[in-house]
Amino acid sequence: MSAALSRYHFLAALYVAVAAIMVMWDIIAAGRISQLRRAPRSFAAVTAFAGLLIVPALLIAYASPTIVYGRAIQPVAWVWPLTAVLFAIQATYALSRRLVTPMFGAPVFVYNLIIAIVAVSRFAISRGSEPPGFGLALSAAQASALGFFFGAPALWGSGYIQVPLFAPALPARWRFSGFFRAGIAVAAAALAGLVLIEMPNAFETTKGYARYADEQLQEHPEGDFDIGLKIFPDLRGPPTPLAMERDVALADSLGVKAVTIVIDPEGARLASLDSIARTVDDRRADSTLIVIALGYPEDAARQFALSPSDYTRRRIADVDRISRRLRPDILIPAIDPYGEGIRAIGAQPPEYWINYLTRAADTAHYVNRRIRVAVAASSYGSRDSTLYFWAASRGSPIDIVGFSMLPGFDGATSLDTHMRVAQRWMRALPSRPAPKPHWVFAAGGYPLAHGERNQELALWGVLSWATTQTPIRGLVVSEAGDYNVLRGLRGANGRIRSIAAAVMRAEKGLRETAAPR
Repeated sequence: MSAALSRYHFLAALYVAVAAIMVMWDIIAAGRISQLRRAPRSFAAVTAFAGLLIVPALLIAYASPTIVYGRAIQPVAWVWPLTAVLFAIQATYALSRRLVTPMFGAPVFVYNLIIAIVAVSRFAISRGSEPPGFGLALSAAQASALGFFFGAPALWGSGYIQVPLFAPALPARWRFSGFFRAGIAVAAAALAGLVLIEMPNAFETTKGYARYADEQLQEHPEGDFDIGLKIFPDLRGPPTPLAMERDVALADSLGVKAVTIVIDPEGARLASLDSIARTVDDRRADSTLIVIALGYPEDAARQFALSPSDYTRRRIADVDRISRRLRPDILIPAIDPYGEGIRAIGAQPPEYWINYLTRAADTAHYVNRRIRVAVAASSYGSRDSTLYFWAASRGSPIDIVGFSMLPGFDGATSLDTHMRVAQRWMRALPSRPAPKPHWVFAAGGYPLAHGERNQELALWGVLSWATTQTPIRGLVVSEAGDYNVLRGLRGANGRIRSIAAAVMRAEKGLRETAAPR
């Protein structure tokens, strides 16, 4: 297992452990403060009410942003921001009335205030409102701070939240209690400090997307540029009826010419593939391009550590089953080897991926020569460069070379860097014979972390760039709904975000400028 993977596992485990201690502190503190006779009634009432809500509120905060878990609890999604505000009120009261020493109370107050502002801002975003610039920047800063522990998934995951804390406005019973309080204050100060340190960059991040507002798409009179949409969550089994109904209808309403479906190895079994095949066949009948990507198993790191060869052999078998049953137009045997692949099995040398992709391409081509095999770059480092130029070479069995173009914690800054690197790579390819077709297999943004308007602008910026690059033949919008990741065109409450209008505008513009055939 790579050092980077081990580091993130350790930091994530550390954060979860501290968060669990914070929850226990909140429950114990709420019980004790509410029973203190000398505590002001209003203060005790707020503390008791917030303590009663904290556990269900955290569960709601975890589940409500995603369609998978949150559709049924949308009517009570307000409980989390309400609880966060109650904690901020409790800390403010305790500090202002000298119920707690400033050394302990001030860090907890700042920490709770950050959580409350972010919770309210993200709730407003989920309802279609744009929060004030400070709230949006604080949301971006919190995501960046959590990225220290969890890496890039903190940008789009629903489970990465900060646990609010009660101000320790009660007498310590034992000497150990004093040390424990000090630890709580230090943890609050550290977590709040991580967020505040990110604030200057966060303001630049949330404002930086504006550079794409005036970009224009390049016309394609030949009609050789397609826009696609990733539909369904990453499948570990048959798609749910809700996902099938909503995502297929959304793809139809947008008029996209391609759909991408990600199938994890758990879903690459014959029974699941038979169910998926019905949807694929329906899409193919409508002349839609079918892109199938193979994801990673839930315990990929453990499987790979036990036996890399067995892990690879099982993935080749998955490629074989997918090729035979689904017959995709484009097959991606591994999603982002140096992005998602690192998080799944660690950073493997380019030689491993070259060997695996060669075997996967040979398998798919043996089943059906019409299947085009693709691979995408996502980290734009030296290993991605090696893999890209191998895949783009004429001697490689890869048919399509692609990119994942998603913002980082710094928003448009990293997005611009990725586009410049990708453009430099494409220009370095020999002009004759013509380069292999290229695609952008993932583009979009982060509506909750960076705002819905910025999600739309991030996509528009990549679209405008992609249409000017001659080798690029298509772009896939990631994704239809907030399933595994929170960057969908549709939120958990069913509301269609403004990014969908940008997709329709782009599709209409490309269609109108295409010469009639």
